Formats: sequence, C-alpha cells, structure tokens
Amino acid sequence: MLTASVKTTKTKILGTICVILALIIGTILFFAGKGPEEAAESISRRVTNNEERREYLALKGVETAPEPSSVEEVLLPKNDAVFKEYCEKQKAAGYDISSYLGKKAVRYVYPVKGTEEVYAALYVCDEKIIAADVASYTEGWQKPVDGNQNIG
Repeated sequence: MLTASVKTTKTKILGTICVILALIIGTILFFAGKGPEEAAESISRRVTNNEERREYLALKGVETAPEPSSVEEVLLPKNDAVFKEYCEKQKAAGYDISSYLGKKAVRYVYPVKGTEEVYAALYVCDEKIIAADVASYTEGWQKPVDGNQNIG
C-alpha cells in the first residue's frame, strides 16, 4: 500500500479553494447562455440602408432586385393565431420576434432574382432585422430565411 502525506497550512488550503472556485465561476460564465436580449442581438443584424438589407439577404443565400418592391410600416399583432405560427417558424430559424409583438416594424419586400413571383421580406424594428422570409404568393408557400435557401 502506498501512502503519501502532505504538509499544508490553512492558508494553502484556503488559496486552493479560492482558485478552484474562480475556475468554476469562470467556466460557468464562459459557457452560460446569453440572456434573451443578447441572444436576439446576436441573431439580429443592424441595418440602416438598402445596401445593408440586400447584403444580409445575400449572406443568407437570397439574391434580390436592387430595390424593394414595397416598403410599409406594419403593426406586429400580439394575439393572432396565424401570426403566432409565423413567429414559431421564425424562432426555429433563429429569429425570436416575441419581444417585438405589439410594436411597429417596417417590412421591406424584395423580388428574388432568377424567379418569378418569389419575394424576400425583411422585418426591421429599431434598425434591427427581427424576421426574414421568402414566399411565393402564387404558389402559396412561405419559409424563414435561414441561410439554407433553395429557391426557384
């Protein structure tokens, strides 16, 4: 049998405990999830002009016409069953717009290049993209912009 003895003092034990606690706290802070506002900020992107909106869509795989076909201010409904389903689909794609319900946003609709009757829509609130989708109004489908677009 092998035994070992270690001569320590209370100061060394207390120092070791402090170091271990500091490592544990540091690890927790490093790996802890972001709060809802920070998470929304990391997914959302600040856009201030047409070029930045189009660049965002291009980064997600959606090439659009140079100018939006429509720009309108919309009120995001709080208690609407259809819009609730839309919010769930957006959330699955990384856009949590629940904190914006009941607020006004600007919807920018762009024709998608290389397609007929397919449009990309961006919802912007306080210069942040809070939702994005592509849709064919004639074929009756709509899906969130998630970077895996297969359009046309």
